Amino acid sequence: MKTSIIVPAYNEEKRIPVFLEELINYSKKNLDDFEILIVNDGSKDKTVDVVNEVIKKSKALKAKIIDYSPNKGKGHAVKTGVNDANGDVVVFIDADGSIKPEEIGVMVKYLKKYDVVIGNRKTASSKIDNPQPLSRRFASWCFNKYVSILLGVKVQDFLCGFKGFRKDVAKKVFSNIKTKRWTFDVEILNNSKKNNYTIFELPIEWAHKDDSKMRITDPIKIFFDVFKIRFL
Repeated sequence: MKTSIIVPAYNEEKRIPVFLEELINYSKKNLDDFEILIVNDGSKDKTVDVVNEVIKKSKALKAKIIDYSPNKGKGHAVKTGVNDANGDVVVFIDADGSIKPEEIGVMVKYLKKYDVVIGNRKTASSKIDNPQPLSRRFASWCFNKYVSILLGVKVQDFLCGFKGFRKDVAKKVFSNIKTKRWTFDVEILNNSKKNNYTIFELPIEWAHKDDSKMRITDPIKIFFDVFKIRFL
């Protein structure tokens, strides 16, 4: 079974090299077949250069970078990767190293049984190495409750940057998404619910990383964007 791994990246020159090298090494040793698609979402730093350097150094013939400009948002980046993917299962994972590559192998196993598998940082079984600040955790709790009630999607952790799909499911749920930025996670899970796809929440090991790309006004916009999704 071939696994397509999508890594959306925006201004990640400092964090992505170590993570990408770990991802390539893990994939070579543990996955039957794979491809790694790094989608550069209009970065203004040297993300493209450092990614190409890691690929060359690691002799990663199954890794490539998809580059475009200007920045269009994480949702657009992941959708771009999904459109290019040709694996039997499609997984996307954050570039900051907050989630270890080893979690991919676990997710792939569950994708043999479920249509959609999403990382969950909220269960007692999850292992959090470096928790978010209390204010961020409270805001996250409020957000997840708000979305669950508004859309009727019973998920504990909507915004975890680690999700996997069977290929046909990925193509379907991403085919008509309207959200290009933060709330794309919510929209694809809402699309999954509408299509009656089975969703499994996978407890994961996760570590908070500093240098968030979220701006101070984004949470307000996110709440309104979620309300719009209800009527899509």
